[in-house]
Amino acid sequence: MATGKEGLETGRAGESPPSGRGVSNPVLILLVWLVGISGGLLLYWGSKLTFLLDDWEFLLYRRGFDSHAILDPHGEHIVVIPVLVYKALLAVFGMGSALPFRVVSTGLFLLSAVLLFVFLKRRVGEWPALAATAVVLFLGAAWEDLLWSFQIGYFGCMAAGIGALLALEREGRRRDVIATTLLSLGILLSSLGLSFIAGAAVQVLRREDRWRRLWVFLVPLAIYAIWYLGWGHTAEHAASWANFAKTPAFILNSLAASLASAFGLFLPAASESPGGLDWGRPILVALALLGAWRLAKLGKAPRWLWVVVAIGGSFWFLAGLNQIPGRDPTASRYQYIGVVFVLLIAAELLRGIKISPRVTVVVVLVAAAAIAPNVYYLHQAYLSYRGTSQLEKADLGALDIARETVEPGFVLEEDIADTGYVHVDAASYFSAEDEFGTPAYSSDELLEASAPARFAADKVLWAALRAEVTPIPASQAPSKGCATVEATSELPPGGGIVVAGEQPIEDVKLARFSSGEPPIDLQQQIEPGAGLRITIPEDRSTVPWRVLLETSGPSQICDLEGR
Repeated sequence: MATGKEGLETGRAGESPPSGRGVSNPVLILLVWLVGISGGLLLYWGSKLTFLLDDWEFLLYRRGFDSHAILDPHGEHIVVIPVLVYKALLAVFGMGSALPFRVVSTGLFLLSAVLLFVFLKRRVGEWPALAATAVVLFLGAAWEDLLWSFQIGYFGCMAAGIGALLALEREGRRRDVIATTLLSLGILLSSLGLSFIAGAAVQVLRREDRWRRLWVFLVPLAIYAIWYLGWGHTAEHAASWANFAKTPAFILNSLAASLASAFGLFLPAASESPGGLDWGRPILVALALLGAWRLAKLGKAPRWLWVVVAIGGSFWFLAGLNQIPGRDPTASRYQYIGVVFVLLIAAELLRGIKISPRVTVVVVLVAAAAIAPNVYYLHQAYLSYRGTSQLEKADLGALDIARETVEPGFVLEEDIADTGYVHVDAASYFSAEDEFGTPAYSSDELLEASAPARFAADKVLWAALRAEVTPIPASQAPSKGCATVEATSELPPGGGIVVAGEQPIEDVKLARFSSGEPPIDLQQQIEPGAGLRITIPEDRSTVPWRVLLETSGPSQICDLEGR
């Protein structure tokens, strides 16, 4: 064992000498600040968002604790731990807010970033590691992960995987047990864990004591195999020979997209190609040449380079094998994973190089330049997601108002709900709401909601209430219980009969919570003296329906009984 001065000089290749102890280390202070700012920003924005897409499957359609609810695949993924986390959060906090779910998701994301910093620091030093970690902490290109609580699986798996790599760096049975435990947790979080199992297998099999350490990766692999044989084989997948043939191009484009994301070039305005590929491809070529030069200088590939290449390569290969529209290399959901894996590979290639202070300054400045557009992109994505959240809350609020009338099988589909992110049926939603509450707008909140949200709520209400519209000939038009109105008027509770005056009514439109152009266009013409019966079942809101008549003269609105 080295002691004294010799021991101080012996360290990991590429690691800078400690610049201080405890809180006096400026790098650690900056890391804490960056983690805090990133977490605070994500939670602040997240507090204004609600559940989205796949969240609803876990909230509404995986009720109970039977094996199918917990072990059924989601897409092609194993999601045992995410399902259990959702169940625990529902039991404690209910469904009134997505913030508790986002706290867990954001916490796992920050943990994965801190572990990434530790991994990189051991290879390239603390300042370059800090710069790279900062890029990940504010990776706006990965907004779909950072702003969506459902990515608990990705973040948890990444944290477990990097933790396993850190454990495997040093010998010892205890560290092997830790690595095996983390790999097992990772595979229960997401099928992304397969990539870390592949990396662990390479690390073990390249060592002389491989035969007595096979269990390190065989145990988590066996867990996945048991799940796959019992439940996972039922998952839908897009694997095909056609996708296999396209996988090399997918991998190259994934690398280019990840590099564009890391350098802040993912912005649509910064590139004509999706995901910044027209910037990412030349950067990939340049860095590949530098990597080849580095390997040639080393004479052979470092042992741990094979490990991280196995991790990244297996992920991109499996993603390419299952590529479908929405899962292309430039998809936002892949940028967080891709950037982290690119950083792991780069760190292994740079391992052993002493990075000068001047180069360190350049690295920090490049990272800062990359973070600025990424934060802008993240904010733009948040604004879009907030608009979607408002639509979802309005749609669900409309369901609540129409609860006594809506059919159990009524589904909030995109043509009705004005968003495709809340595809839920009424019966499942009401069942969960009775037990866990709801994030929906109340009737009073709908009145204060955004214009698009109120517009969507009226569309849902009209469809959910099963209103009826019946033309009435002039001979049967009521003459009692009527009031003369101009172009716009309120309907009586339960609806009313619109009767044309001396001038025909060219069209009849309806609105309730919305303002501006009414969302309900009946496309009905009413001849002079004729009428139109509009029957709308009463519901839980006292806000009246308003009718807009396209006519050049006065008309009448009568109550349904014509008294």
